[in-house]
Amino acid sequence: MASTIAKSGVTVVLFLVLCNALSCSTHQNLAIHQSDALSVMLREMPAGYPLLEPYHHSYAIDAKDISDILNSLSYESGSLLPLSRKQRHHVFTEHQATRLGPVLSNALSLALPQEVVAFSVADAEKSHRRTKGLLFVLGDDLHLIIEELQKPIYQGETSTYQQEVPRWELHPSDKQRHYARRPEGKGSITNWIITPLR
Repeated sequence: MASTIAKSGVTVVLFLVLCNALSCSTHQNLAIHQSDALSVMLREMPAGYPLLEPYHHSYAIDAKDISDILNSLSYESGSLLPLSRKQRHHVFTEHQATRLGPVLSNALSLALPQEVVAFSVADAEKSHRRTKGLLFVLGDDLHLIIEELQKPIYQGETSTYQQEVPRWELHPSDKQRHYARRPEGKGSITNWIITPLR
């Protein structure tokens, strides 16, 4: 009788440990939204980036605030011609920023401390043009990494092929800054923008 109770006790303890371990694990690429033009999912930070976790998730941020941040983002691209000036473009179209805001807000409210929000967005009429990136909150800062940049639309364009945008970098606004590997802004990563939320 005593051995049966001991076995039952061990079984219950193992069950509780397993349940606790599963509740602390990641969602394993949980899809928040999936369509032809928009994909948002929760995942672990890809290899190659500095490990800053645990992130401050879950985090409540208004969808309009995220849309406003996305609308404010621009990048500068070099020209194929030497000695020509850099050109500035918006990272997201207004339509993309408006669509992304609510979905990213929802994703940040569901994210676990070891997860980032991965997204991919395109305009329906130009679905081959995608902007892909990662988003997370650390402290009271929103971190946005652009991994793949949508190519700009050129007037009179007839071909689906375009040359890659050469040497681009995100342009921080007044309150934004690039992520830097070392203090005093040294080792800046120019496709990584940090925006204070407070």
